[in-house]
Amino acid sequence: RKDAVMLCEFVVTSDKDFFDRLDPDQEKRFFEESLSFLQERYGKENILYGIVHKDEKTPHMHVGMIPITTDGKLAAKQFFGKKTELQQLQDKFHGHVTEKGFSLERGVSSDRKHITTQRLKAMTVKEEIKKLEQEKKEIDSRLNDLKESLDKVKSVDGIEVKERGGIMRPKTVEIALEDFESIKVLARASETLRDENKHLRSECEKLKDEKHDLVIQSEVLKIENKDLKKEKDELKKENDFLRRTVEKVKEFYKEKVPELAFAFGYLKARILDKAKEKPLTKYFDKDEIEGAQRFLASKQKQIEKEKLEKQQTRKRERDYGPEL
Repeated sequence: RKDAVMLCEFVVTSDKDFFDRLDPDQEKRFFEESLSFLQERYGKENILYGIVHKDEKTPHMHVGMIPITTDGKLAAKQFFGKKTELQQLQDKFHGHVTEKGFSLERGVSSDRKHITTQRLKAMTVKEEIKKLEQEKKEIDSRLNDLKESLDKVKSVDGIEVKERGGIMRPKTVEIALEDFESIKVLARASETLRDENKHLRSECEKLKDEKHDLVIQSEVLKIENKDLKKEKDELKKENDFLRRTVEKVKEFYKEKVPELAFAFGYLKARILDKAKEKPLTKYFDKDEIEGAQRFLASKQKQIEKEKLEKQQTRKRERDYGPEL
């Protein structure tokens, strides 16, 4: 696929204090053990390179891996699709190097979200511009020092030159030693200015390109911000709607609660009666008592009604005899 990930890269490093405690042999062994760990975890045949850089504040190693599965497919997602894999990778790596005798602290896991690619690029551009501005200050400082040196020497027009030689021998010129030294300073200044001018032109073009990229990234961020604001407004509307709905539901059930509690009490008492159990108070909430009492009252009326009917039946039998 066109969007398939062809290469994954790990960066193995630590802080300055860690490397300051290591001698050259220990530092070499640290990177060798780190590479060995990655080869064992992801397959030695999948590791394309392991390069140690020592041109920055702390040494670090770049390890390139081709994410090929055991069935021969490019599938970086199977290796690193889950967040837990990256957390386990750091845990296992920490355990491996400490087991090999290196005092390395495990970093603290974070739930912070990654910043967007566009925002990261914009931040990188700002850092580059800041770096270039610092370089420009250093160049300005050097040029200022050079200017002070030039102020102390004579101009070329002020140097006295005497011609020597003639028809029979090569023509030469004679100048004072002091003037000769001034010419040397001017020559060095000329070379320095030419180099600095070339450098400044290059940096100026680079700044123009970076500024252009920054403008583009700024526009992208504006669009992102606008979309986020729109999403926020939509979420607020949705939240307001849900809150109003919940309030209505609460009001509805607030009115229905007494009625429902009465019905539940009545039903519980009826079930207990069917099960030949006494309707003790412990079986009912305080809001259900009235319903239970209504059932008991209804049952008592039914019992009295049936009792009265039996009495009437017996009286008729005594007065008129049994029915034929």
